[in-house]
Amino acid sequence: MTTRYKILFMIDLLNEYYTNLQCRDFMVIPSAHTSLVLQNHQLLCKIIGNKLVVLAKVQTDAGNEDKPFIPIAAETKFLFYLSLNQPLFTMVTNLDTDKLRLSQRYYFTNLYQNKAGVSLHLSKKIAAYDNAAAYNPGDMADNGSGTVFENIQHTTGGNNTTNGSFWFQRGAEQYVSSADLMNFVTTGNRYQTTAAATEFTISVFGLNIASNTYTLPIAITKNKITSDVATTAVMPDLSELLPGRYKIQINTDEFDVFVDDTAIYRSMFGVIEIFSHLPAASDFSLFDNNGKVKDTVVAGNLQWLRYQIRFANRLAFWKYVTPRKGVKAIKDKTNKYQFVQSPPLPAQPDYFQSDAPIPIRQTPAVYDLELNNPVSDEPPAAPNPDPNITAMLSRKEPEKDYYCTIYLNY
Repeated sequence: MTTRYKILFMIDLLNEYYTNLQCRDFMVIPSAHTSLVLQNHQLLCKIIGNKLVVLAKVQTDAGNEDKPFIPIAAETKFLFYLSLNQPLFTMVTNLDTDKLRLSQRYYFTNLYQNKAGVSLHLSKKIAAYDNAAAYNPGDMADNGSGTVFENIQHTTGGNNTTNGSFWFQRGAEQYVSSADLMNFVTTGNRYQTTAAATEFTISVFGLNIASNTYTLPIAITKNKITSDVATTAVMPDLSELLPGRYKIQINTDEFDVFVDDTAIYRSMFGVIEIFSHLPAASDFSLFDNNGKVKDTVVAGNLQWLRYQIRFANRLAFWKYVTPRKGVKAIKDKTNKYQFVQSPPLPAQPDYFQSDAPIPIRQTPAVYDLELNNPVSDEPPAAPNPDPNITAMLSRKEPEKDYYCTIYLNY
């Protein structure tokens, strides 16, 4: 019998900080249960650079070729942990680090079915701009036509995405955003209810694959809690649950949480859940209309199921400090950015700051230093911000974007 493996799915981790977009800052680790699923279905899991690749052993006999050798039930899911192994990532990437410190983690899944062009994103779709919503630097909004913008200055209504003082145009791709953060809890987490009581009923709901909603009752043994005194603090025992997303109902209060001891105790950055039940009509489904994997040749070109998680690079105002007072001006040959002197002429400058946030990239931007006493025929290039320098990135004003401090030896 001929043994053949084909790609069941691939996940690309991308970050616009990197010149080639390839983000290799994570270890992608299957959960303990997923490792058993992979083993029992003769699936292989490989990490290749910035890609997670899951391969399936497929049949080769006529009529059944490219179907999984061991069928994968609709209820099957794959759970992978994202373990951050490069601290530089948090400096150069648009992240809501405040929420990460509050036990929230990133949650990605093919249930979102977020497609932009030909790209299949595992992040939530960026919501359209809402004139009644409050936006803070780093927040994302769609302009209503599929173009994503990033907020660079706090606003609450009246400053839509056409206002360049408040928004930076990202493009037509979808990005990881604060909408992808959710509460991660341990199986022994303490919950706060809205009403004090002495008796609590605990109900758990998992994913109903017929509706893609968390309405499927999950039986647990310890579904009642009593207290001698009225309290709002409840600590249910959810140790029977497999790691995953659930709706926990305690009396009348509901909590949308990801229950997972490993994610908390090992300080995982986030998780990826891939589900098998999506209909073949969906681009995010693991199989085609014939139940075959999507690793095939079309018009002479290889293609397969390829998801992506795309991070936006950090935006920041660039502030060049000139302690030796030897810089006359900083020029951008493309005239996209202006570097404003402070204090203004005729005073000698203490620093020059960009008039708008600039994306931080691995490939340096080139801005010319005009010196009071030139050292060569060609002006020297202004150095780019170095993310490895402690305190390089900070806030100047609470309601504005980050800024980078760069010291010039002129």
